[in-house]
Amino acid sequence: MDVQLEEFETDLRANLEIQLVMNTDRRYWTDIDGISPENAEATRRVIDLCFIDMSHRYVNVHQVHDILEYCRILIQNVIWAAMNVPWPEAEDLHIERVIDNTMAIYNRVIYAPLRTEMIMANHNAEVLQRTWRRCNTDPSHPVCRRRLEYEFRDLND
Repeated sequence: MDVQLEEFETDLRANLEIQLVMNTDRRYWTDIDGISPENAEATRRVIDLCFIDMSHRYVNVHQVHDILEYCRILIQNVIWAAMNVPWPEAEDLHIERVIDNTMAIYNRVIYAPLRTEMIMANHNAEVLQRTWRRCNTDPSHPVCRRRLEYEFRDLND
């Protein structure tokens, strides 16, 4: 679970760097003093893509899924608000600071509740697995008896 979070954060930072540093239309930014609608949309799509794996992995865990959805919207709005400003003197430094601040907001607001809910989801899954293994292998349990009877009939046939 910690590996999942680390991979998610690394992927998010790397994709934001590529999108904002490499793909920002700087000519439009200098002329209009704001990012282009195309850049805003592309950034939104890049952020959406970063969340696909985690959202898919926890689609049935509503608490985790809701936090991820909130995080996705928060990051999209933070990036838009921080980038849609007049042309800065040091644009590369500005972009780096935007990414750093975005990740700081993620760590300050999202990380702890997200990790807690992921721990709870994984714990609940482990409890279910442990209970199922016990029920499925304990001959005194009806589930195990039915399985053994089915296997016995299948072998006899």
